[in-house]
Amino acid sequence: MQNKLTWSLGALLGVALVGVPSAVLAEGRPSLVNTRIRTPFGSNGHSSTVDGRVFIGNVREDSATTTTTWRARVFRPEAVTYDASGLPSFSTAFSAGKTVDVHNGENALAFCFPNPAQPYTLSGGVAVYQPFLFDSQMYNGDNIFRRRPVDVRVSQPFTTQAEVASFTTGALERLTTVTGATLRGIEPTMTSDGRLLIYQGGPANNGGIDHMMYAYNPTPCANTGWSNPRPLSMMFNDPNAGVKRYPLAWKRLKAATGEDFGDTTSGALVRGAYAWVDHEGRNLVYIAVTYTDGARREAVSLVGADTNWTAYHIDGAINTDRMDLAHLFYSGPMWNFEQERLPSQSFPVGQSNEAHYLPVTKTHDVLALFGSNTGDYNEVDLGELMDPFHLLFLPMNELVTRAGAYDLTRTPDLSGHFYTGTLVGSASISPDNAVTRSAPTDSLWQPHGKGKALMVPGGSALAVNLTDVSSTVQGVGAYVKGLSVEFAVRPDADIQTGCTTGNPYRYLMQKSGGLDIIYEASNRVNFSLVVNGERVRLGFGPVLPVGQWSHLAYTWDGVTGVFNEYLNGVPTNRTLPVAPGTARLGTGTLYIGAGANLDAQRCPVNGEGSFRGAIDEVRIFTHARSNRSICMTAHGANCREEAIQHTPSAGQFVMSAQAPACTGGAALNTQACASAMHRGCAQRGAGDAMATTSNTWDTIMQLVSNRPPISLAGAPVSSTATDLTVACAPIQHQSVAVTFEELARIHSGCTDERVVTGTHCTAAAHRFCNAQGWTTGQVFEVTSRPWVGCFNSGLRVDVEKSVLGPVSNLGDYTQPGSRLEVSQWCRAQGYGAGVVQEIPSATKAHVHCFQPAVTATWKYTP
Repeated sequence: MQNKLTWSLGALLGVALVGVPSAVLAEGRPSLVNTRIRTPFGSNGHSSTVDGRVFIGNVREDSATTTTTWRARVFRPEAVTYDASGLPSFSTAFSAGKTVDVHNGENALAFCFPNPAQPYTLSGGVAVYQPFLFDSQMYNGDNIFRRRPVDVRVSQPFTTQAEVASFTTGALERLTTVTGATLRGIEPTMTSDGRLLIYQGGPANNGGIDHMMYAYNPTPCANTGWSNPRPLSMMFNDPNAGVKRYPLAWKRLKAATGEDFGDTTSGALVRGAYAWVDHEGRNLVYIAVTYTDGARREAVSLVGADTNWTAYHIDGAINTDRMDLAHLFYSGPMWNFEQERLPSQSFPVGQSNEAHYLPVTKTHDVLALFGSNTGDYNEVDLGELMDPFHLLFLPMNELVTRAGAYDLTRTPDLSGHFYTGTLVGSASISPDNAVTRSAPTDSLWQPHGKGKALMVPGGSALAVNLTDVSSTVQGVGAYVKGLSVEFAVRPDADIQTGCTTGNPYRYLMQKSGGLDIIYEASNRVNFSLVVNGERVRLGFGPVLPVGQWSHLAYTWDGVTGVFNEYLNGVPTNRTLPVAPGTARLGTGTLYIGAGANLDAQRCPVNGEGSFRGAIDEVRIFTHARSNRSICMTAHGANCREEAIQHTPSAGQFVMSAQAPACTGGAALNTQACASAMHRGCAQRGAGDAMATTSNTWDTIMQLVSNRPPISLAGAPVSSTATDLTVACAPIQHQSVAVTFEELARIHSGCTDERVVTGTHCTAAAHRFCNAQGWTTGQVFEVTSRPWVGCFNSGLRVDVEKSVLGPVSNLGDYTQPGSRLEVSQWCRAQGYGAGVVQEIPSATKAHVHCFQPAVTATWKYTP
């Protein structure tokens, strides 16, 4: 079988796991991004506590008496159950709760905790929550923000019987700005630190609405001293250093087609409603489009650091069939109920989420979002949005304009290149999500699309204009030595009906001079790529079922020339051509669903016809993706066990093919190289680990558990102008996601990814791992949050900087030369590599030396 590991992981797993209790193994976890789940929780607006355990919502309004009834309910993850497919049920997850009447209130609330690290105290077996609740005056007023203290006491906390024992509120206080003005708006949401308030309001602060606004206060949860309100799109040019710590403020906000949102109060501002900001101020969920009732209650959207600061109209279940349902308030517990979360990270400390967890979808970073007005639960995958190798990412849903309206003639490009797709002919974006279900079985474990899809009935297409004025866009004007193409496809059940003569093949995708993907008359797909100016055809792939979804992926490694073909996340293992060299799509029009001639024949006798069916989630990458990466994006495919057996081709073991910014020794102190070393070690690790391990059981557990398989951190050992030698951390390790909020509590300087390779974050990782019983810690990856690898080192000692070497003697141990000197010093002590963990004095570094799982030399660039 092509590219199969020489050792048989499947055989080893089959033997080793016989008789193992099912609780030891990772349960199947389906993707829920295309599945909306109803819950018994409902209200007209709500807020949830920072630990995700208490929800307060508006359940009754009486305008005659200006009375609003708030109900406090306990969310009990311990009561979440899962069916045989992994689908969660929330039927008993919310307690009945208790109510309290308030006056002149607003239906939208925001919790604020002065100490978010301790959202509750325990007293006599009761969990006592005493935050502030922020709202705005709804009756007889000008949308005036207020705060009041609340006291919620939960009996039998953290059990399936948890219930609100009492719920009381305190005196109201108005919010005022630094100039003494009353802060006006509706629908507040706050970061967990209680300092950033985002809401629906207006630039004039006069009670007007329809714009996303913010205010900042250096004093958490205060009622006075808020900054003068500014539009959300002006966070990036706010001179206040406190505002700049939130990732939302790091870059200009852009619309889906690339236009900047306004940087003044009179510019093209973000129009939205019903906002929810995540705990660290990275991303904002909001509603972008007006509903049939004229209010902005359609198109749940996301903008922030994990969307490349671009407004993203979420494609998936949370956006139900277009205009069928008003979408109002959503909130999420972040990752507090994540299965992989260590008990030491949980609320309460020591509680395991192993049996009752959210989110279910397992990639890197998935938001778990509860809707109150919609009475539902949805998951939104952040991990798929940011990929530095994206050339094109077409979700095939509606485009939302900068003005906050649907444009049903186009679909956005999420790659950051803004290669917006335009519908041609009778092509359309489906008005509903039903088309991407896995009909006829509608199983979570059947391949399917996601959200809306491109519908092409023949003679129509989606046209994408690939432009590159400077010839520098990788894969368009600039040549690359790797390319991957992925998409989901559902041929019409009658696509071949009556087509009995000639060769009625059809284009699924065509870019003249670059690539083409043909749907053959035999219901097979034939992929072609122009390499070194010559068209290389892979030949007929497996037969695809008609009327059903399939996920197809093709990778090409230009270093070795190896092609791979995947169906539903699994290699087809066909013998394929080998063509080393370079490739590019070139500028011009890429057609999806047809060729350039848009042939409308029902049965194109002479070929070159148009496809009939649905196409979804088209993604093109400028490197050869691994089988594991493809499996994770193949919705509904049960492919993980097969994917981890497929070794990457040699061209993937190149630092810049793992992280494009890791191109030489000068970048060794960057997160790009830390990620590249980790990814190389992770892909190399499975094979080498099984070949050399003295503890097969622990190694297999690393492969099949819900931890990232063999998520080895890497340490640089030596470097030349072209090559990097990397020491991969020991096989026996712990890898886990943390947040910068958690790391900053351990070491205050570790605030965000801008300083993640510095000594503050290194010390925070070290101390975090120490608390878990390991000696050594490294941040080996950063997605929406940092990932820490913990392992044991054999030698831990304070070393004079002058002894380590001349670069280290300058006192900056983050420099590339110092990192190499530390490893060389450890090698002189009989170890394979080393890292600095702490700076105990001005002249010493606390060095940890370890024996690697494997040491390998890889090139920086192809």
